[in-house]
Amino acid sequence: MKDSVQTEARDRRAMTRSMMVLVRSIRAMFDEQARDMGLTYARAKAILAVSRDEGLNQTQLAETLEIETPTLNRTLDGLEKLGFLERRPDPSDRRVRQVFLTDHARANADQIEGFIEDLRARLYDGIAPEDLAQARAVLARMEHNLDRMRQA
Repeated sequence: MKDSVQTEARDRRAMTRSMMVLVRSIRAMFDEQARDMGLTYARAKAILAVSRDEGLNQTQLAETLEIETPTLNRTLDGLEKLGFLERRPDPSDRRVRQVFLTDHARANADQIEGFIEDLRARLYDGIAPEDLAQARAVLARMEHNLDRMRQA
């Protein structure tokens, strides 16, 4: 009994470490390969979020991306300098800034989306659909457990 508890604890530690390393590695690979486009993982996520729902204000966009507003502001500053996004005052409340794609971003949106899809395809190469479905189920259960922990 004691050995199985120790094995389970060791497996949980290894799984948690593997997930953390994998996420960092994916972001690093993305950033490295997207550098020529002037993008990072965070910048690409912001562009794609705005492309799906233009005119969000900065607070709404931060919530969509699940990041803090000051972090978003740094990302938006960089994207504005590169000509991907622009912030405009909200007509109903001039204190609020809405976020829009520029023509430059629209012209490159398909390239960005294609780049991301290609990266995903290479990442999941050789993984059977049923294995992917099982992994998604495990991760969904972990997310559910985290939600319960937050509510406790």
